Amino acid sequence: MRHPRRANVFAVPMSVVFVLVACSGGSNPQISPGPRATATPAGAPTTAPTDAPTTGPTNSPTGAPTNAPTAAPTAAGTFTPDDWPLSDHDAARSGTSSEAPGGQGSVTLNKLWQISLGDIADSSPIVKGAMLYVTVQNGTTYGIATSSGAKVWTFTTSGPNITTSEPAYDVSGNEVYAGGVDGKIHRLNPATGAEDTSGGFPVTIILAMQTEKDASPLNIANGYVYAQTSGYDGDGDPYVGHVAAINIATGQLHVFNTLCSSQSGVIQPTACSQNRSGMWSRAGVVVDPEASMNGQIYVATGNGDYDPANGDYGDSALALAKDASTLAAHFTPSNAAQLDADDADLGSSSPVILPRQSGSNTPLLAVQAGKDGILRLLDRTNLSGANAVLQSITMSNGLFSAPAVYVNPNGGTFVYVGLGSGVNAYRVTTSGGTTSLVSAWTASVSMGYFGTSPSVRDGVVYVAASNQLVALDASTGATLGSNSALGSVHWEAPAIANGTIYCADENGNLTAFAIVRSVNTAAKTRR
Repeated sequence: MRHPRRANVFAVPMSVVFVLVACSGGSNPQISPGPRATATPAGAPTTAPTDAPTTGPTNSPTGAPTNAPTAAPTAAGTFTPDDWPLSDHDAARSGTSSEAPGGQGSVTLNKLWQISLGDIADSSPIVKGAMLYVTVQNGTTYGIATSSGAKVWTFTTSGPNITTSEPAYDVSGNEVYAGGVDGKIHRLNPATGAEDTSGGFPVTIILAMQTEKDASPLNIANGYVYAQTSGYDGDGDPYVGHVAAINIATGQLHVFNTLCSSQSGVIQPTACSQNRSGMWSRAGVVVDPEASMNGQIYVATGNGDYDPANGDYGDSALALAKDASTLAAHFTPSNAAQLDADDADLGSSSPVILPRQSGSNTPLLAVQAGKDGILRLLDRTNLSGANAVLQSITMSNGLFSAPAVYVNPNGGTFVYVGLGSGVNAYRVTTSGGTTSLVSAWTASVSMGYFGTSPSVRDGVVYVAASNQLVALDASTGATLGSNSALGSVHWEAPAIANGTIYCADENGNLTAFAIVRSVNTAAKTRR
């Protein structure tokens, strides 16, 4: 279901603004996933590889990754740097960087460096300062120097299956949290990869290791680390999806089981009379940034029984208290039973949080879509109400990615949806108190069967497509630039931080690109 595609590389314009970007990929031959790490006990950081120092982060590795440039262009002083410490940038999963260097016009993407991760990272990295962090399918998490791609440290876990989770960086505590293939959430030193086992960590979130999966990115907000669980491809029973909220200060775990929800804590799936209702979306647990919503969190479930009287919430969007202890509200399509029968998970994507809409009778909104390809505009203050669905749009494909939300400084809020056929952009409009989504543009980009999650920076939408990284104008959808030094993709998507984009691909590589942004000379002078 992954279709290779090549793209042209745009020439550098006469007047340019230089910005650094990095994304996994490259022209290396396809490699198979590496073996599980067995030489090191589970949870132990290993010695740095030969292309990296044996101590903390450094900008001077002993060996350079392949295709490293002799000199990298920089954008120092041209914008306020912004990290990407969580999947999709922030706890609300906006997918949008706050960096605004001010370039206009075409984008040239120049490859800087490329490394092999030794296994596929079917996810995205996170970035904080001079380090990026990524977890590969065999449960190994790497700390990597952003300047060179050198592997600074390695943290391994052991287990019978794979993970597609992503780490999360706690900026208040300066710690990295990572899952793996051992069913636990680990707390790591971001400079060395050493595990911190104080305060109740590591915390077990999965008991049925053969059938339950840590599939989605971790999230951090409200003093909690959030995770959600699913089954593996093919829905091999038994498994029961559950939401885990771990108190960072104490390690105390709260769990909401999406089936048999009256049972507390992490349960063996055989303890529940129902099965499935897993959560495997690319955004994972989403946190409401609106103060009036008191840190409420959102998830969406897949195939499973819907019987709220018995605490079963298959094919539903759920709003939970910030500690995941109680269900605040839920939305379930009227055809939930048919979705279950058709394997048309509502939870193939998480709820998308829109910023407060001025002048709207329903100012706090969310967008939800699933495998059925129906994009629903929801009143997130009234999820359980009869009028929760304000609008429904039938798309060309089911949604398997995490849409991005961008407030254009020139006016308007946009939602960018990555589908297998390309990117759909919708503008959020309000007229007479009624808010709706209006199609703004569609860009035809081959993104495999599933589509990938868009990321936005300074008026440009970046997408990891089949064998190419593509830059699209956020207002028009016009192609601004591309580079074919990217392998095929599945869940991989760009992460943008400090003038750099990082993205993983199915070749198991991590590649860095420089963004060269042209300048609109007619508009650049201000008086």
